[in-house]
Amino acid sequence: MLINIQSCYPFQEKRQITFSQGYFQTPLHGLFHLPLSPQAHAQLLLLQGDLNEVVLNASSDTWSYIWNSEVFSVKRAYRHLSGHCHPHPAFKWTWKSSCQRKHKVFFWLILKDRVSTRDLLKRKNMVLEDYNCILCNTSTAETLTHLFLHCPFATQCWAWLNVQVDHDLEPFQTLQSFRNQLAVPFFMEIIILMCWVIWKARNNLVFRQVNPLLVNTKEDFRKEVGLLMLRAKQSYSPRIDQWIANLA
Repeated sequence: MLINIQSCYPFQEKRQITFSQGYFQTPLHGLFHLPLSPQAHAQLLLLQGDLNEVVLNASSDTWSYIWNSEVFSVKRAYRHLSGHCHPHPAFKWTWKSSCQRKHKVFFWLILKDRVSTRDLLKRKNMVLEDYNCILCNTSTAETLTHLFLHCPFATQCWAWLNVQVDHDLEPFQTLQSFRNQLAVPFFMEIIILMCWVIWKARNNLVFRQVNPLLVNTKEDFRKEVGLLMLRAKQSYSPRIDQWIANLA
């Protein structure tokens, strides 16, 4: 165990000593260069109080992590740093999908509200001529929810997949609704790829002035699904092929 008090640290004569060496130091301030700053002196008093409550045994000092083990584990460190948060299953669905990594990262950014929509750029104080959705003429801010769910163009895309968007649901509730409506084991791949082609249609309009057409989006989606079949589980391939063939 190391004696390392933040304010006292600049005054230490020895930067690293064992706990027992510090425990038996008399007087305790002999470990430090004097005079101490007021803040360091206050922490020295706290350290003195903590040492008075410690009872040493004959065992040797050992290094251990906060989870009471000498073995480092990334998983345990992550759990300790993240606390007791319980993320939505959509995060797990995303990383377990068969999509390409670029698709997974893209959808993870959606889940974290980090995709560069005009609403996000506005929150970052970026000056634009207009912050409304470019895919529709409803004068509605281009938020994630609007762009991928509530925009008439997006609604048409989802309707083509026989998926209805309930505007009264929260985004994560909508994902669960999509899962139930699709009712296939590769539901997450479908959701991710449809969001991807909607985003591509939006960017083509912004940067290339190419008007979004549902027929082009359908073709783009079929192309992405075709590439997906090269990565998906072999047991999924016939079902994906049949599912995409049943689309209008």
